[in-house]
Amino acid sequence: MKRICSLLLAILFSALCASTAMAEAETFSIKELPGVTSPRWKQTYEAYGRTIDVDVDITIPETETAPVLKVCRAPVLEDPLRSELAEKYEKADKQDKKHYYYFESTDFITVRLQHKFPILWGTSKKKDNLDSVTTTCRDLINYDPDEACAENNPMTVREATEIIRTHLKEVLPDVELRLDTVVLYGKTFWRRNKKTVYDKGFYSLHLTQCFHGIPYMASIYDTYTDPNDQLWDWNNQENRNRRWNMFHGVVDGMVFSEDSWYFTSHLYEEKEPLCQDVPLVPFDAVKSQVENLITSGYVRWINSVTLGYVHFETDNDREFVLIPCWVVWCEYHKGGAQSEKKYGINDSELMFENSDYYRPLVINALTGGIFDPESTVPGRTKCPDLSAWQ
Repeated sequence: MKRICSLLLAILFSALCASTAMAEAETFSIKELPGVTSPRWKQTYEAYGRTIDVDVDITIPETETAPVLKVCRAPVLEDPLRSELAEKYEKADKQDKKHYYYFESTDFITVRLQHKFPILWGTSKKKDNLDSVTTTCRDLINYDPDEACAENNPMTVREATEIIRTHLKEVLPDVELRLDTVVLYGKTFWRRNKKTVYDKGFYSLHLTQCFHGIPYMASIYDTYTDPNDQLWDWNNQENRNRRWNMFHGVVDGMVFSEDSWYFTSHLYEEKEPLCQDVPLVPFDAVKSQVENLITSGYVRWINSVTLGYVHFETDNDREFVLIPCWVVWCEYHKGGAQSEKKYGINDSELMFENSDYYRPLVINALTGGIFDPESTVPGRTKCPDLSAWQ
């Protein structure tokens, strides 16, 4: 108990020191940030018998202003385009017995397109059985975008990404996307005899929407991710609707070849700027808050540090606010130094999206204050006070 109390006091003292530092932090325009922020965070930390090596770029968007934006879910596609796509893809799916075609546009799914999607889980559409086959997959963390990384597939990461961008722009020409994560899949094969079903590897891509050159990086929900949190109670209709509302600003896709691909998009539509341009705190001035979480045993591995938009709720369940924040995607352990998990995501080979530990630390770039991942205060997902900047 004495050790736990000492740890809590140390964390509290660190947080108090960080809060005092934030009050004195100088702010800059987004154009000035590269000149006052270190381009890379490269340092080794020792904590509770673990060595944590941090070696990541500090990514700052190249843009003129950093507005705070009010957004809403993007509307469904309008006719006649919606009806034309529905008819085209339904017809193609009936005619092609070896591939899948699909189109959808709803209140929650802005656009979903599936074009010449191969039969990965069987020998025909009628005999498609996911439980009969298996494959290998892994997060592609460090890669050359102009290198072909998938097994028996000449397509590069950049080419695969451009296929998603191109076909989304055909139906939504004004959407700008940023590649966020890449998952590499191998060929699929029968579980029972290991014979090949689909002989090529392929890419699974996660892209995020950009506004005024600034990428969407996370929902504030993500920093509080906890299977035991009431925010994740899917039996509660209100919470389920709220979570669906927060699950936007992203495009997920799979690319097999130039004419064989799939994507589903959950996008935002910008309504108005709440602040035209806000001054921002450099990452160097807020980094100590993340370092405190590393040395106290909460953060075991860091994947990226980016200045980008984070989604907050408002009193209107159909309107949201995007605020520029420093977003540190990392492996975060709620138990801190007492956690039983000893290895980072890279060592344990856990997929990002399947890991309870992979989440963003969010730092308000307007104030320099970190959003406490341990907070259970009601309203913690609501938009912070913007009166000082309006």
